[in-house]
Amino acid sequence: MDAETRAKAEAELTAVLDGGVLTLTINRPESSNSIPFYVRDRLIEQFRAAHSDLAVRCVVLTAAGERHFCTGSDLRVRPPMPVKPEGAPDFVAGSAVHMMRTGFQALMESMQDCQKPVILALNGTAAGGGAMLTLAADLVIAADTAKLVDVFGKQALIPDGGFLYLLPRIVGMHKAAEIVFLGDTITADELLALGIANRVVPAAELAAYTAELAARLAAKPTKVLGWAKKLLHDATENPRLATLEAEGTFIELNLGTEDGKERMAAMMEKREPVWKGW
Repeated sequence: MDAETRAKAEAELTAVLDGGVLTLTINRPESSNSIPFYVRDRLIEQFRAAHSDLAVRCVVLTAAGERHFCTGSDLRVRPPMPVKPEGAPDFVAGSAVHMMRTGFQALMESMQDCQKPVILALNGTAAGGGAMLTLAADLVIAADTAKLVDVFGKQALIPDGGFLYLLPRIVGMHKAAEIVFLGDTITADELLALGIANRVVPAAELAAYTAELAARLAAKPTKVLGWAKKLLHDATENPRLATLEAEGTFIELNLGTEDGKERMAAMMEKREPVWKGW
């Protein structure tokens, strides 16, 4: 990413770390918070860096404005392409798969592989890739004005970014089929009833409620939360024995962490523990 593109990425996806909480804000309200390739790539970078950054203990993803959270990719902005050899075709087999794997699929994986709690503050409409981001978060706090729209079916497109992987795991197969086949708008209250949103709050209270929740998570034993997050995600894929072995491994690893030692000390000293996050 060249310097000019990097500067645009930093302006259009702001990142603020305060009190262990990394807040990522999509800042393109004039474009319905659709995200070009460089904002997508900056999101991936931020989630991957947060995974191992000891200063980050919780991540909040939200957007500027009140109307849209994210309406997916901004297809008007194209990434630079290498010069093709003379005679090379416009389309080469495998290029679309590579584009998906390094694009929104990589973004979904970076969110789920980040072993820090990821809260999504849904301030408006989530459509296309915005719907995928909503599903990929660990916790979703929705403004009462928020809504989710699966636009893929209406545009004769296969949902991407892991949408079809995540949706049935959250809402069940039959409801997922209804959402994908019909593409009806899902209101904030419906998101709550489906289990996609954890809470619905008045729009004016979204930022404050999310900040309070993020602060609570940032004060918890971060490694424990990260390992529990991995076990939760792997549980739908692994057989029982593999899950139990992984559970035992993480329990043993936790005994050697500073927070593991603090838990024992606080219990012996009959006081509240103070978690460091490592």
